[in-house]
Amino acid sequence: MAQPLPAGKLSVGTGWRYSKGGKHAAFDYPVEIGTSVFAVQDGVVLACNDGVTNKSQPGVVGAKSNWILLGIMHGGQKVSVLYQHLSPGLLVSKGQQVKAGQQIAKSGSSGNATGPHLHVAAMWGHRTTSTRYDYLINIGPKEKEPNGTAQNEICIFPPSLVYTAKKASGRVTSTSPFAAGDVFLDKLHFGSKDSDSVRRLQFVLNNVKLVQGRNLKVSGNYDIDTKNEATKWQLQIDKCKPGTLSADGNIGPKQAAKLFGKSYTLKAHS
Repeated sequence: MAQPLPAGKLSVGTGWRYSKGGKHAAFDYPVEIGTSVFAVQDGVVLACNDGVTNKSQPGVVGAKSNWILLGIMHGGQKVSVLYQHLSPGLLVSKGQQVKAGQQIAKSGSSGNATGPHLHVAAMWGHRTTSTRYDYLINIGPKEKEPNGTAQNEICIFPPSLVYTAKKASGRVTSTSPFAAGDVFLDKLHFGSKDSDSVRRLQFVLNNVKLVQGRNLKVSGNYDIDTKNEATKWQLQIDKCKPGTLSADGNIGPKQAAKLFGKSYTLKAHS
């Protein structure tokens, strides 16, 4: 982020959509050229581009710019943070490991920009040069601003959700959108789709140490992978007997109370 770090003290210009309704799905911070930009978390530079002069080219789609794609971990999952419109002379290179708060660049006005600002986007997965704009894919004209994961299951919005994550006591990350909230018990079964309750379940399971455990995609879909991880929890943590209804991969009310903890509010029906 630009000075100061952590984020949240900087004003945001453009957010979820442009003023005319076009998709943006990122934060634009209007800062002067040369403002220090820092790594939001420990991570690795997945890709970057340098050497473009600070000449704004508003409306020129595909105009070259200076950018950094930083791979970090958030909530036990891989996340990519894109810094765009930087000044030439990046302070990092591809493959370099960086620490949270380490200066990586200076803000600029390169590429498709109306003026000096820092564009920051966040998305699930460690992205590549060719997929660094995937956070914009399949955002419909009527999709409302999310608070967590967009419907494309790629874009994290607001991106500041990954800026200042700190480990809380226990297994969750305090600033994750799925580290607290309502959990509807009727959604905690195989086959549920596009449910924040399932996203919260997937998030919690990702933060439990299980033998041969795997990292789940926080998709909101109670798929076979989610069912398998829930079964592992039932067998290993809840000590249920194999082959019983309590170890079938669907989370019941009593198990939900053990699994979710005080940060969540359990409700019977959605």
